[in-house]
Amino acid sequence: MIAIIASIPIILTVILTVFCNMPAKKVFPIAWFVCSILAYFVWGMDIKHIFAFSIAGILGSTDVILIIFGAILLMTMLKKIGAMTCIENMFNGITSDARLQLIIIGFAFSSFLEGAAGFGTPAAIAAPFLVALGFDPFLAAVICLLFNSVPVSFGAAGTPTNVAFETVKNVLLLCQVDVSYWKDLLSVLTLIGLNIGSFFVVFAAVCIFLKKRKIPVLKNALPILPFCLCSCTIYFIISFLIAFYIGPELVSIGAASGCMFSCIYMVKRGWLVPANPIENMKQQAVNEISSVQMSLFKSWLPYITIALWLVITRLPSIGVKQYVSNFTISVSGILGVPEATFLFKWLNNPGLFPFVFVVILFIFLFKIEKRQVSEIFLVSLKQVSGAVFALLSGFSLLYIYRYSGYNSSGLDSMLLSMAKGLADFSGKHYLYISPIIGSIGTFMFGSNTVSNLMFTPLQFEMGTLLHMPQIIFVVLQNQSGAIGNIVCINNIIAVCATTGFFGKEGEIIKTNFIPWFCYMIILVGSMCVLMNIFHLPYC
Repeated sequence: MIAIIASIPIILTVILTVFCNMPAKKVFPIAWFVCSILAYFVWGMDIKHIFAFSIAGILGSTDVILIIFGAILLMTMLKKIGAMTCIENMFNGITSDARLQLIIIGFAFSSFLEGAAGFGTPAAIAAPFLVALGFDPFLAAVICLLFNSVPVSFGAAGTPTNVAFETVKNVLLLCQVDVSYWKDLLSVLTLIGLNIGSFFVVFAAVCIFLKKRKIPVLKNALPILPFCLCSCTIYFIISFLIAFYIGPELVSIGAASGCMFSCIYMVKRGWLVPANPIENMKQQAVNEISSVQMSLFKSWLPYITIALWLVITRLPSIGVKQYVSNFTISVSGILGVPEATFLFKWLNNPGLFPFVFVVILFIFLFKIEKRQVSEIFLVSLKQVSGAVFALLSGFSLLYIYRYSGYNSSGLDSMLLSMAKGLADFSGKHYLYISPIIGSIGTFMFGSNTVSNLMFTPLQFEMGTLLHMPQIIFVVLQNQSGAIGNIVCINNIIAVCATTGFFGKEGEIIKTNFIPWFCYMIILVGSMCVLMNIFHLPYC
């Protein structure tokens, strides 16, 4: 019963967003109020704790808001100085087929961004990139969310997978397990399921694009199928080799880079390219074009700078990552509650560094006029303002969910109560419910890393109780947390903000729900097959 009560704010959020088509900026304040009432009357949280964690949530939304603002600011600057037009012409020069552009930019390029930075960066950059090429904003948002699933477990230089491992490492050591082997097995099994699903996701994205454009689906999707299969196979092979021989840190970065350049090479050679291209719709709005004639290298230089910064500051082997993480702003004891804290790693936030930093740097390098600089910042601030209120109230809701364990009733937090309720309800069939818990974590917090941090111990313990290899459930947690990005409402708000497509979060969730559900079935099915093929360790 307590699990059902805990789920009421989430159910309410889904109903209002999906079925009533209410925008997130109206839904989240309502959900926060309902959650606060439940926290007070059922969980026994006092008013001070409720408001303290709500304020901590508001402060915690800073990370996401800055990423959105930085991504919008970068794209606005590139459009204003004419660099975006140059980049568009380059991609159109490679191929005018929108299906191929989806795979190269939406899948490969955004996977690289996920591998380097993570935390919402791919959709924030890749989606407006597709819009600039002429894609419908709704389609760009839907497709980039779909693609922001395959690389996520190895995003931000392998952070989610490393976090999942670290949460159970001490237990493994007590059981005298070879932790190095266990971690390698976790990485390999995770990417097998995700990459099997990638074949489905890439093809599904093409089909959704064709359907929304009212183009015959089968007739125009089947010719691109060989290219989809080949690109996903290249991604699969590279990611497997890196995971097996190096580790999780370079999986998404290396596989995405190899896939992107291979795809471009295949297109230039005409390999597996459909005979009849489907060109994209031209943008209706006419952007101001700068008189500056930019070379292709200058146009790409901001992106090259961003990529270099992300790789240098995210890979542990380079030695800069720890140094960058030391620059923090912290707030502790909000409203006198010791547990209500805020820690902001400002030098590690992709929105500030490198996005805003790169924009300021190239304003001087490109000698952009003061009038244009003002326009760039004003347009960007106006666009991001639509998402700010939704994120502020949304994060307040999430923090109450997460920290409602600080109560007088002795109950677990609302989020953990809900997860345990699902586990108890499923019993011996927990294997089929396990991915739902991982996706709920990401749906709520917009992060596979946070989902793994919260629920990996629960998943591991369920494996022990069921006398099954615990790694099965840790892998499913890691995978399902990744695909939860497909329907994660915080990511949806972010991508709507960067594409200028506001108030239609419910429509995006409805469109992406079936692919998410199918992906979850693929993960469970692939794990069942792997269980029968390999002898997995029981701790």
